[in-house]
Amino acid sequence: MAGVKNQHNPPSNLASLIRGLYGRVARRLKVDPSYVSRVARGERQSDAIEASLERELRRIMSLVRTSRDGSGRRAAKRASVRSRKKVRA
Repeated sequence: MAGVKNQHNPPSNLASLIRGLYGRVARRLKVDPSYVSRVARGERQSDAIEASLERELRRIMSLVRTSRDGSGRRAAKRASVRSRKKVRA
């Protein structure tokens, strides 16, 4: 079945989007990435870090959805700009 795409595979850039997640959250909150990692694993507690991780994951999922619906990179960029505007508001 050459040429048939598997619709269940995540986009190839998903790993790229997730890579650096802890670093982005840490930079935003001015903490060490290892602390963000510990909070994510449940070894430490921080409502601010958990909320920021959740926001960043939602942003990533938004980018994944826009790339899956065929809109391409322009739609993903628009989604990224929209999410940044929401954070600033």
